[in-house]
Amino acid sequence: MKILKTLGCLALCASSLLCSAQQINPITKAMLNGYSELLKENPKDYQTLYERAAQYYSLSRYEDAHNDLVKALEYTPAKEKALRESELSLMADVAVETKNYDLALQSIEEALQLSPGNYAYTYKMGNILLYLDRPQDAYRTFSAMQSMKSRSQEAYIGMAKACIAMKNYQEAEELMKEAENADATNYLTYCRLGDLYLDMDQPENAATNYLLGFTMSKDSQRPLESLIALADSNYNAVATALDFAAEKAENRIPILFLKGNIACESGNYSQADAALTQLLSYQEAKIPGVYAKLAEAKLGEYDLAGAAQAIDNAITLGGAADEYALKSIVDLANGDASKAIQDASKALTYDANSTDALMAKAKAQIASNDGQGALDTLNELIMISPDNQEALLLRAYTNQDLLKNGKAAVGDFNRVILEDAEAFPAIAYKAIAQAKTGKKLDADSTVEEGLKSNTGKDDLYWGAVYYAQTGNLEKANDLLQKAIFAGYQNQYTVKGDNTPWLNVAPIRHLNK
Repeated sequence: MKILKTLGCLALCASSLLCSAQQINPITKAMLNGYSELLKENPKDYQTLYERAAQYYSLSRYEDAHNDLVKALEYTPAKEKALRESELSLMADVAVETKNYDLALQSIEEALQLSPGNYAYTYKMGNILLYLDRPQDAYRTFSAMQSMKSRSQEAYIGMAKACIAMKNYQEAEELMKEAENADATNYLTYCRLGDLYLDMDQPENAATNYLLGFTMSKDSQRPLESLIALADSNYNAVATALDFAAEKAENRIPILFLKGNIACESGNYSQADAALTQLLSYQEAKIPGVYAKLAEAKLGEYDLAGAAQAIDNAITLGGAADEYALKSIVDLANGDASKAIQDASKALTYDANSTDALMAKAKAQIASNDGQGALDTLNELIMISPDNQEALLLRAYTNQDLLKNGKAAVGDFNRVILEDAEAFPAIAYKAIAQAKTGKKLDADSTVEEGLKSNTGKDDLYWGAVYYAQTGNLEKANDLLQKAIFAGYQNQYTVKGDNTPWLNVAPIRHLNK
């Protein structure tokens, strides 16, 4: 029973990482509306401007937060010292997120003038100086924190970062040991050490520390996120750390589960299949979450029969919304859109707000040419997740191609274009929307600029999707081959996925 509980917690944590999009819940929306009403009555209400800015910041709406803070700082009287400090500190945070590091430094320096020797502001300033590539100044700033708080772990970590920036790795490692000794029982310590080892290009040591943090954590999302992110670029480093842990562990089941999940989430499907198959040799591990993860791995390998068997096993053992949503995807991959709709609908009886189930149902309805049904489903999904760019594009497709409502499609294209797009697949979504509205040169520029700073296997794949959908088949195929060479393993998307406008189907004939 204890093993089952552990695996259940691990499965919940791993699945939660898929829900990264920031959604506005009804309470938050009501709060924002309330702030807006107060500001209509008194546009110079600096307290409300600051509170709304903080809310915008939490929602990653940085431009809105910046605009409110500019006004708040203009209207806040000098006597409101504590509030002005908070406004300036938040402005520094917003400026960091928008990479306006000069403004960030100016803001935090003004905050420190109001509160000299403030520990948190000093730490923030040290990090901003690192962003500005001023490691010597950053080192002195972090060092000053030791006089405010003896044996400050933040100071040790900060000085280590500065040393790494100056290529002084020996001192960095000495400071890292001090940081560990300062709080050796905190899992976050090992997450931070892992980050520093990554900065020194030591992925094996990074993986070991992330894994140690995971074993110490009650809320293991942070180290698990770090392990998955590292596995995405260097799976072998993570696998080595996990294999070593498995050799030392009395109970290998949680380690195998972790290995299977990390391999699957990072797109290493054959490795995930091997780990999960080994895990399922243990009777205690035969639970819905393990079989569902195996189904994901099998789908990624384009083993559709294996995926169907695995997800059926998961449901037989008590699967609910997540399992039925995945079964819907597998059904559609196997060419049974009608069954896919049924299973997605079943998932929604367990969780009416499951965006995975709604997306699966909409895709199956589109495959069935049920335009009105797909539109209704996508309307529900977008009400729950207003910024879901994939859903907006699919609704545009449904309106334009199935319901012949081009005006409605343009509205969704414009919403996608206006969304922030700093990483793939969001960059590809935006570019496709630009191309669909006749802005092909802008679309090409969006993808070309995106590929300059996003060069991972998934980035290359989504670049291939864009060019495949916009007619440059030679470039699309070149990017797809580069993605595969870089480790892209999702054979379902390469060979079988036909999601409208979001597939590489136009170049499949080049790879037969």
